[in-house]
Amino acid sequence: MRIRVDSSHFHAQRLRYDLRFCCEDCAHFIGERCAHFWPSEEHRRARYEETKEKDGVLELVFCKEFELR
Repeated sequence: MRIRVDSSHFHAQRLRYDLRFCCEDCAHFIGERCAHFWPSEEHRRARYEETKEKDGVLELVFCKEFELR
C-alpha cells in the first residue's frame, strides 16, 4: 500500500510516536531479507531517513504482511 504524506509532518510524527512500519521492525524480517521473499528496498528504515522528498511530499510504502515483533 502506498500513501503520499507531507514529509516534514510525517517525520515529526514518526519520531514523536516512535512509529514502527519498516522491515527492521517486522517479525518476518530475518537477517537482511524477508522470510516471505518480498522485495524490501522500499520498506527499509534507511529509505525514510535518507529520502530527499520532492515538494515536501513523501510516499510511504507499507507491506501487507507486516507484523510487529
